[in-house]
Amino acid sequence: MCGDLLAIEKFISNSLISINNQNVQDIIFHLIRSGGKKVRPKLVCIICKMLNYLEEDRIKVAASVELIHNATLLHDDVLDESDARHGIKTANNIWGNKLSILVGDLLLTIAFRWLITCQNLRIVSILFEASHSLVNGEIMQLTTNFNPDTVRQNYFDIIQKKTASLFSACCEAAAIISGATGNEVDRLKKFGLNFGMAFQIIDDMLDYIATQDTSGKKQGKDFFDGKPTLPAIIAYERGNKEEREFWNKCFTLNEHNLSQALNYIKKHDAIRFSIEEAKLYVNVAQSEISDFSNKDILIDFLYKVLHVKDLTF
Repeated sequence: MCGDLLAIEKFISNSLISINNQNVQDIIFHLIRSGGKKVRPKLVCIICKMLNYLEEDRIKVAASVELIHNATLLHDDVLDESDARHGIKTANNIWGNKLSILVGDLLLTIAFRWLITCQNLRIVSILFEASHSLVNGEIMQLTTNFNPDTVRQNYFDIIQKKTASLFSACCEAAAIISGATGNEVDRLKKFGLNFGMAFQIIDDMLDYIATQDTSGKKQGKDFFDGKPTLPAIIAYERGNKEEREFWNKCFTLNEHNLSQALNYIKKHDAIRFSIEEAKLYVNVAQSEISDFSNKDILIDFLYKVLHVKDLTF
């Protein structure tokens, strides 16, 4: 896998060296080299390896996915007014919002230009639809008012659009470019969708229990940004009238009290229930690839990324 990651970074570096604006180059290389798990490009390469496809186009697809993801990070950091990610200053903090937005747009155009050179319209279409979905998810998150009656369904709709759609597209595109059968493509697509749902649930859970040193972001950031994620939703659903009024104020009037929120989350065992919810998606993801002969490499990756052993699934 290290060899594939080096190949992806080399491909990106060689392709972007022709950009004649130093600030743009600096932002892109700042993004590519500023940490992160590189889950999405790794997912592409692992599936291609599992299906015995080692041609150059797998690097193009993986690099394109990484650029699409980084474009969304640039835009997200502007929207969320983030100062740091993975413990490193964000591009908008260093170069400002305007340039960050424009470079994010540029990354999307570069990614799709690379995909076009693979000469596979299905792959272009799949990653276009995923990009369309994640933008709609971001809009939904930004414009959907807190409604206790629909908050759980809205949450799952948003994370499916914002996160799981790209995971699913990574797996589907990798399967197609590797020459998988229609049934294999469909199952890997569903694997990616469920992987992505579990990934986002766990990431949202960590927002309440991880420190900035371990997660790379300030504890409670989503809470202070007014995003009702699953631990808060569970605590709301299981809370009494007074507790529900507290959560309503948090997500409608921005009256944030993280200490009190953590108390209610602990009181109602919301972290454990969030883990159980994620576990359902993990189990479905595993079942989708149960018939693949080389599935262990993909399951090992799933467990490693989701810290399955640490979370006592």
